[in-house]
Amino acid sequence: MTECGISQALSAMKEFARGKTVRADAHGKPSRREARRDAIMAAATQIFVEKGYGATSLNDVVRLSGGSLSTLYDMFGNKAGLFRAIVTQRCEMMTATFENPDIYSRPIGEALSDLGIRFMSVLTADDTITVMRSVSSEALQFPELAQVFYEAGPLRGRARVAGYLEEQARRGILTLDDAEEAAMDFCQLIIRDAQMNAMMGLPYPKTPEAIERHVSRAVGCFLRAYGTAVQTQPALSPPSLPPLAATGR
Repeated sequence: MTECGISQALSAMKEFARGKTVRADAHGKPSRREARRDAIMAAATQIFVEKGYGATSLNDVVRLSGGSLSTLYDMFGNKAGLFRAIVTQRCEMMTATFENPDIYSRPIGEALSDLGIRFMSVLTADDTITVMRSVSSEALQFPELAQVFYEAGPLRGRARVAGYLEEQARRGILTLDDAEEAAMDFCQLIIRDAQMNAMMGLPYPKTPEAIERHVSRAVGCFLRAYGTAVQTQPALSPPSLPPLAATGR
């Protein structure tokens, strides 16, 4: 992938990461309920980032987003449900590659590179890192926080990756003993210590060139371990991305 291509990919993903997408109804107009839901999630993300999970109140979220507390409860149930929705949205941002109808016909190296860039972009975004720090520091005080995060984030994401890898194995592109184990290997190869370093304020891949090198090595490593003779070589060509995002610093 060229610097221009990866820069455009990362830039295109920013607006989604910040919760500024609004889904439309059948007539192409924004649904009022979905617009309200997105506004609440954007406000909650901002407050979670600023105050942390424990210090965030739903009244604060309502004041920032508008609407009513009853609407928030109707949509999300409680604060843990609101946090789950935010983490789920981030997971969907990372795995949106699988929404493309041609995902299984694309060269596997290209598809995995697209996926890897999304992973790196979302998981090292400034607001994601801040929320991760909050989860780490508050998990013992709020046990539901860690559970919600794990189920809506890592567990959900790996399941989607595993489904894709299992289908590629069925097509003879990969050789797998366990799709879930392979998905975990892929995720670990992509993330490695990047997110931890970001949380600790240490160096990690930030620039388009660094992200390209990082993802290219990870995908190549994965395909050498799991690829078959008929798999295509990993190629980092510019992916066709819907509006989704990362830091791109």
